[in-house]
Parts: sequence; C-alpha cells; structure tokens
Amino acid sequence: MQRSLLALALIGGTLALPGCGGGRGDVSGVVKYQGKALTTGTVTFFDEGRGTWPSAIAADGTYSVANVPTGTARIIVVMPLAIPMAGSPPPKTVALPDKYASPDKSGLTYQVRAGSQEYEVNLE
Repeated sequence: MQRSLLALALIGGTLALPGCGGGRGDVSGVVKYQGKALTTGTVTFFDEGRGTWPSAIAADGTYSVANVPTGTARIIVVMPLAIPMAGSPPPKTVALPDKYASPDKSGLTYQVRAGSQEYEVNLE
C-alpha cells in the first residue's frame, strides 16, 4: 500500500512539473540604439536560472528569440568585432557602451509571458 501511494505521489509530482514554470514565450521586435535600428549584433535573453536565448540582429534591426521561460529576463546586446579583411572595407558596427554586454549592468529587462509577444529593445 505504501509503495502504491509513493508511486502515485511521484507520478503526480512529475506531471505537475511542466506547469510550475508558467510556460515559455517567443519574443521578437527591433533593437534600437539612440533611436535608430541596429543593423548587426546579437541580443540575448537571460532567465533567472542562467539559461540564455540569443538571436542575431537582422539588417533591419529585427530579432526573434523562441522558447524563453516566462518571468523576468535580463537582456544584453553585443556587436561583432570590427575585424577588417584584406581587400574589403571594414565592417560597419556601432560602438555600444560596455554596460550593454553584461546582464548584471545593462539595466535591460523584460517580463516574458507565455505565447508570442513583441518587445522593442531601446538602448540609450
């Protein structure tokens, strides 16, 4: 009898786990610096458990991250290194303040909800 109750409790607890976190969301939008859309770089969402969800920033400034856990996400934005290649013009990149490369210093957060949503990341 005790084994049956223990097994039932374990199964019930296991079934309840997927709902504990509140789900996941897909976030998309535009990344802007000083009011202008960035044309390159990476935006990354960090959840409370230190998981990361990155997205490349497209030429029109858009990004899309999928399957981010619901709750408060911290955000960073980084630019690629401007490494010139022989015979090519240097890559166009924007020098962002260093704080945007650190989830602890960027000051950027977003409350992720379940489902699809849009969020414009605005950098000063």
